[in-house]
Amino acid sequence: MKKQVLNLVLVLIAVLPAWAQQEKVSTPKSFNVVKEVKPPIWEIPESLSFVEPSGNNAIDANESCKILMKVKNTGYGDGIGLRAVITATGAVAGLSFASRELPVIKVGETKIIEFPITASMNTIDGTVEFVLKIEEPQGFGTDKQYITVNTKKFVAPMIEVVDYSVTGENQGELKKMKPFDLQLLIQNTQYGNGENIKVRISLSDNNVVLLNGDEIRSFSVLKAGEKQSLVYTMIVNNNFSGESIPIKIFISEQYGKYAKDKDIVLNINQPLAANKIEIQSIDETRPNIVIGSLRSDVDKNIPVSSVKNTNRFALIIGNEDYHSYQPGLQSESDVSFAVNDATVFKEYCMKSLGIEERNIIILTNATAAVMRQEIARICELVSLKGSAGEIFFYYAGHGFPDENSKEPYIIPVDVTAANLASAIKLYDLYKQLSSTGAGKVTVFMDACFSGGGRDAGLMAARGIRVVPKKDVLTGNLVVFSATQNDQVALPYQEKQHGMFTYFLLKKLQETNAACTYSDLFNYIKNSVSEYSLRENKKSQTPSLSTSNEVLGTWEKWGF
Repeated sequence: MKKQVLNLVLVLIAVLPAWAQQEKVSTPKSFNVVKEVKPPIWEIPESLSFVEPSGNNAIDANESCKILMKVKNTGYGDGIGLRAVITATGAVAGLSFASRELPVIKVGETKIIEFPITASMNTIDGTVEFVLKIEEPQGFGTDKQYITVNTKKFVAPMIEVVDYSVTGENQGELKKMKPFDLQLLIQNTQYGNGENIKVRISLSDNNVVLLNGDEIRSFSVLKAGEKQSLVYTMIVNNNFSGESIPIKIFISEQYGKYAKDKDIVLNINQPLAANKIEIQSIDETRPNIVIGSLRSDVDKNIPVSSVKNTNRFALIIGNEDYHSYQPGLQSESDVSFAVNDATVFKEYCMKSLGIEERNIIILTNATAAVMRQEIARICELVSLKGSAGEIFFYYAGHGFPDENSKEPYIIPVDVTAANLASAIKLYDLYKQLSSTGAGKVTVFMDACFSGGGRDAGLMAARGIRVVPKKDVLTGNLVVFSATQNDQVALPYQEKQHGMFTYFLLKKLQETNAACTYSDLFNYIKNSVSEYSLRENKKSQTPSLSTSNEVLGTWEKWGF
């Protein structure tokens, strides 16, 4: 029996490995777990503000100040792991500032973020540009914000006794046992502010006693040219044996080296002054202070192309100031930021689009005669290049429709809405540009033709709103327009540009001008539509028109 059991065990041992090998083992499987992302979205409801103690809107040496950035989380999730980032270029010598971690900013919460700045003795005269942003770990931070502030180098004060007087009730002479007043006139005789000033009077003889007035006087600040009067009441007793009274005045200020001590010697029986010194106020003379200005982010960091295209030309017009040329208009009828629009667009033409400066004509606040003359000149220049030529036409200003014909016009600054005979008919302009035979004609039109405008518009002059008619475009022409037919072209106040122009420049900046026309238009249309509702609470939807000749090809055009 034992032998049978032993044989059975041996059989099991023999077959067990084979059985184990036949058992199937499941291989582990991997799973992609998609984590739900609820990002914060940031709104910056106010411009950056600069706060400093002196009131001159500049960063003075040895001054502590700060920049305030107001942000609101309008997104889908709390802002977590945030970092306030500050960088600067320009006159940064002597300035200290640092990026730092921020607490959680919840959905719907508004916070004012402080960026402290400390200036040392080594601060120099100049201008510093700060770049501020809030970084978020998943890339949902704010856009960069820019602020430019003047810096002021250290200017030394000089605190000293400039005059003194001795007066007393016993008019006549300084006598023993008779109280008298020593009045000191302290003045800052230089241009820097003197701070933390201390004045100490020292009487070397114990027989001269201070009756009224602390031995040490202090005051916080003496500005340039400012004076301070100090009065000490004292008396000489009968034990005083000398003829003269030596008095020492010690003066100090925060740096310990911009003050002068004073030795005064009074004599027994010297005549007393009839009256104390009267301090005459002086007009405070301040240097001209250049206020730190907000510049838009698209006005800086303009991408530079190494390629120059000698066949490209640009005519740029920014008509802003209408009321100076037309007595019947108020300043509300002007086109805010149109000159800035044109000026910055020129920079992009030169730096990003590779257009030689000699091939660019820029007009600001142009009259009808000048506009007609320069349109004709640029068209003649482009015609010389034939199909190799390219022309960019940019216009920021008023457009207006004829009430009867519905024809749209662009308006020179000296042309009234009531008399459009001297205005530039829009479709005549397009035909003139196309007639050059250029291979590409691109128009950027930051204007509307319904009778409105960025502020009051010219419609105030006639009180109408007209839907302008459309005409057939010819040539190799693509027109980017700021609005639909019945809308108004609006400003982007914070960025100091037209809403349309800002996002045109922003796309060129972000892509180094390496985008197709299709991408550019989609970006402008989507951005303007959204931000116009956010910033201006009005609809503005850009539009695009082309000639039949470029249908199906314009989308791939680029810069």
